[in-house]
Amino acid sequence: MGLAQLLLSWEPPGLGMLKLNVDGSRRATSGCIGAGGVICGANGDWICGFVVNLGKGQILEAELWGLYFGLHLAWDKGISNLLIEMDATVVVSLVQQIGTLSCHPLVALIQSCCVLMRRISNCHLTHVYREMNVVADRMANWSFNLDLGVCYLDEAPVWVSFFLEDDILVVVRPRLICTS
Repeated sequence: MGLAQLLLSWEPPGLGMLKLNVDGSRRATSGCIGAGGVICGANGDWICGFVVNLGKGQILEAELWGLYFGLHLAWDKGISNLLIEMDATVVVSLVQQIGTLSCHPLVALIQSCCVLMRRISNCHLTHVYREMNVVADRMANWSFNLDLGVCYLDEAPVWVSFFLEDDILVVVRPRLICTS
């Protein structure tokens, strides 16, 4: 087994599509969880975003709530062509296997995400590495600075513009992966 380096960057959605990047976060010391996300256009332009301070919980809850609030925002904005990216492989898998999860403790939240995805006429969920999800990651971590609850953002916070610019300029970030 060896290591290989990947050079990764955010990729814009195809023409006519918008992209929703979401992420959840948990502080191990306090157990506080939050989530954040951004919807961008084909040129990487900010359409809208959200951050949510969720109180205390587990990382899986944070990731799922991030997906839920991102989908809810997209639905509220009337978006019909949406590519969703997140770095939580477990959440992507749970959503794809919803038919077999009747006993999962978070099944109601997973089902709510699936209902919202079906309402959006052209909607696809996929996993990406964290290096391709930096804006959402930063926003999820920023959620801890807010009071409990969700905050929808029509304009990008000033501090996030640097990360958005990196995405637009296709700044690459390295990631080491194991090879067989």
